[in-house]
Amino acid sequence: MTEPRFNSATDVSAAKTFNEHGTLMYSRAQIPFSAEEWQQLEALLQGLHYDRVVAGDAAEAHAVNVCRFYNDVEKPMALHARAAELEALVMSPKMRAFYRRFAGTDKLCLRRCQANLMLNGDFIGIHKDQDSNPDYLATVVFHFADDYCGGDFVTHDARSGAEHFHPQAYSMLVNSCTIPHEVEPVQGGLRLTLACFLSTEFGPSRNIRKDFQLRQ
Repeated sequence: MTEPRFNSATDVSAAKTFNEHGTLMYSRAQIPFSAEEWQQLEALLQGLHYDRVVAGDAAEAHAVNVCRFYNDVEKPMALHARAAELEALVMSPKMRAFYRRFAGTDKLCLRRCQANLMLNGDFIGIHKDQDSNPDYLATVVFHFADDYCGGDFVTHDARSGAEHFHPQAYSMLVNSCTIPHEVEPVQGGLRLTLACFLSTEFGPSRNIRKDFQLRQ
């Protein structure tokens, strides 16, 4: 298992690690959410309707349950009645300042955002997030559980090879949208995450995506 890359010291160190390695991890103590804000965010993920996704934008195989708050086909669009509440939390001024550590700017657009619920046997195939939109910069993934087996987040970087991550509950993993990655099959338990796709571009999508293939 890869040792977590924690970057709390300076914006320069986080940006350097992000640019060189593509993946960062932050513990709950390093993320500027209050306990109340974590509770609010987690409450937004309760009682959702999930679609069954079986293929991604690059035709990679998936088996994952997805609830979209924002989608980005032609342009970012809210799809959920509580999308604005979620955006107010994950894109608050203090969170934008936090993202600036690795992104180099706080002028960031939340182009896409979705909850991913994975149960026994579920997985996400190898893909790059820029296959969805070349303007995607970083995917910020908030984790809400760690008592599941399997389900490692695995990056496949030409520079460092395959690296495995099994984030703790209430932590945050950041991955460059240029880095191929996958989620290995869950072997027991429940894996719940919120994936936020950040970009410095606020306009129409440069790569209009085909919508996900769904199996109800």
